[in-house]
Amino acid sequence: MIDNVEVAGGADPLVTAAILAAVTRLEEERTALAAAPRKRPLRGRWVLSGRPREVAPPIVRPAPNTEGWSVTSDESEGDN
Repeated sequence: MIDNVEVAGGADPLVTAAILAAVTRLEEERTALAAAPRKRPLRGRWVLSGRPREVAPPIVRPAPNTEGWSVTSDESEGDN
């Protein structure tokens, strides 16, 4: 850890203790972060865009009721 530290600028003993406590705390946090395994990086939108995804089923439209509207060859030729 911290062995020999000199605080310049004429700090009194309480300020020096506060500075050393803050530096000690930062060193402890840095050591704890270094000991923890790194997380996997998140995949960006560019990477995810090439991945397979769920596709919604096609829209099924109901067939119109065509009863009585069909034209047969007999009806179309008979009007002439």
